This record gives sequence, C-alpha cells and structure tokens, in this order.
Amino acid sequence: MSKVASKLRNWLGFDIVDEEEEFEEAELREEQELEPIAAREEKRRDRRSQGKVVDLPVSTAHSKLIVYRPVSYEDTMSIIGNLKSRKPIILNMESIEVEVAQRILDFMSGACSAMGGDIRKVSAKIFAVVPADYEIVGNSDGFKE
Repeated sequence: MSKVASKLRNWLGFDIVDEEEEFEEAELREEQELEPIAAREEKRRDRRSQGKVVDLPVSTAHSKLIVYRPVSYEDTMSIIGNLKSRKPIILNMESIEVEVAQRILDFMSGACSAMGGDIRKVSAKIFAVVPADYEIVGNSDGFKE
C-alpha cells in the first residue's frame, strides 16, 4: 500500500496500519535491544567527535611553583633547569651578597629573554621568574599591569 493512500485512509478515519511498516519498526526495536551497550556508546562518541566540541588537554602532573633561595652563583643552573621545564619560580635573594645576586639576576634575565619568559621584582630582594606560557599580574609596584 502506498504511503499516500495510507495517509488518506488514516485521515478519513480508517485507521489501517501498514503491516510492513509495523514489521520494520519491530525489527528496528529488536536490533537496538540486541545491540551491545559498548557499541551504542561508541556510536555516541563518534557523533560527539563530529561536532564542534573540542576536548581540553588534561594535565596529569600537578603544577608546581618552585621557591629558590640561592647561596651561590652555581645554583643558577638548577634554577634555569626548572625554567626550561616550564615551572614558575620565586627567587629569594635575601641571604646572598649583592654582587652575586646581581650576577644571578643578569643570567636569569638573559635566560628568560631567550625562552620568552618574564622576570619581575616582587619586593626588594624577591623576584618572580616565569616561563613563556605564564603571565605575571598584580597590583604591586614591581608588577606591570
């Protein structure tokens, strides 16, 4: 029976159900019931991945802020190593001679510049050193807005 004739008969009140359509619907329901749950989940994931949803990268490692209190110029290399590993650093120069502190800051400034990072004065002898993917913001006199 054609769909037009079926619709006309339904409209006129002759509720004739097309046996073929009923059979197809029952068959579809049966297939869905028998389809494993994992396969249905896979189809859902495939449909989601075709959309505009973007998965955000999830970091498994915890971010760390390293606090250094160097005692000599030789400590500079371990500080640079952490900067290369993309870890932000607080550099406390309170217990070191002014000349040595200046040499460390000069070296750190060059390393930051080479890696695209930033170094900012937090207080008289404390500095924030961050890699390229960090931004230093704040309302302290040493920070630029």
